[in-house]
Amino acid sequence: MKLPQILLTLFFSACWVGVAQAVDAPYREYDQMEDYLPHVKGDMRLSGSYRHWKDPANLDWRMAGSPEDNWKLNWKFMDPPFNASVHGGHFALDRGESIFKELNKKGRFAACLGARKGSLKGLRARYPMYRPELKHVAGMEEMIEHCGAKEGRVLQNGSYDNSAISVYVASHSNGMPININVTSSGPLKASYERGRKLFHTRAGRFNLACSSCHTKQIGLNLRGTVVTTPYGDAAHFPVYRTRYQLQSLQLRFAECNLDARTQPLLPSSRAYTDLEVFITALTNGYPVSVPSERD
Repeated sequence: MKLPQILLTLFFSACWVGVAQAVDAPYREYDQMEDYLPHVKGDMRLSGSYRHWKDPANLDWRMAGSPEDNWKLNWKFMDPPFNASVHGGHFALDRGESIFKELNKKGRFAACLGARKGSLKGLRARYPMYRPELKHVAGMEEMIEHCGAKEGRVLQNGSYDNSAISVYVASHSNGMPININVTSSGPLKASYERGRKLFHTRAGRFNLACSSCHTKQIGLNLRGTVVTTPYGDAAHFPVYRTRYQLQSLQLRFAECNLDARTQPLLPSSRAYTDLEVFITALTNGYPVSVPSERD
């Protein structure tokens, strides 16, 4: 082949490679990232509402009754001991206890979830975590599905029974602060960074990112609700929704995707787990509070 032909061939090959790369990497728009602190105190410089809800035992209930002010409590006024004996989250907890005890007769189910010496105390506060047997970071509900399958029980992530077990397990950590380490190098930090990027990635028919509302519109009306800070949210999931019964955090992601006209993903997807790690890190230092209720 002559030199001009060789050069021409190389030119067109480079062009095709460029086209292929462009096809493989779809165009994305991103919101400007905030300088997030992976601790609940980071809300002091994001929305400034943390001072109103940082102490669960001393909330200003007058703010809860004010449509203009209740967002400043970040819905913590609906955490325990609010409405402590009547909402559906307590029925879910009872259901979760029953299934858990059935699966854990030999102690294998609790051990599989990561319980230390069979005790569930503090377990929820350490999730999500890296699980060697899965070779990736997993949330509590994904592990409940995995460990249930080992005991011959189908507990699909997102199902009522799966979330009910999660509420029961989480109840043993009530009052204990969420504590996941996303600052040291490793799989959890990598998951946190991916989740942070996803939180700012615009998508869907409305071209919205999570941050479009939960950093830029905090305190403003979105249809019939007022947008709250993302800090502190993970502490009360799975939560009893008065409209949708029991909802895990990843199901909440799917609902938000649908509201924003974005294709939702399945629970346990890597993208949703990365988002869960990011949101959970923003709750570091805040106590687990279940069963909780939300509108």
